[in-house]
Amino acid sequence: LGLVVFFKGLWGTQRLPRTIGVSLAKELIFSARILDGEEAKSIGLISHVVEQNDAGDAAYRRALALAREFLPQGPVAMRAAKLAINQGMEVRIYTSRKYFCGIIFTVNNKMLLCSLQTIPTKDRIEGLLAFKEKRPPRYKGE
Repeated sequence: LGLVVFFKGLWGTQRLPRTIGVSLAKELIFSARILDGEEAKSIGLISHVVEQNDAGDAAYRRALALAREFLPQGPVAMRAAKLAINQGMEVRIYTSRKYFCGIIFTVNNKMLLCSLQTIPTKDRIEGLLAFKEKRPPRYKGE
């Protein structure tokens, strides 16, 4: 059997099926097949494949380009979205869907309503004003 543990911790047999589906996860784990970048991308295991450049930093440059795409987004909303995505993968979809206006998770014995965390923020108001005024928002993480 084969499975390179590229997921956090030793939970590859639990997380891989959630990422690429049960059948394909079984096939890869049982066969110990090694995938190249293009095949890994085609099955949804990775997001990007880059050709190496002369400097040897092509992956780093692609990561920087992605970070530049994320940078203009509101930090409060980004934190809430990250929490909702990460914690949402740990619960059944029915559980996460049944909450109105967001997803509630228990983290360290605290109930968190992810999308509602953004409502009382200055960033939300800035985003609404920027949209109304047809200009890019200037988020401050407040």
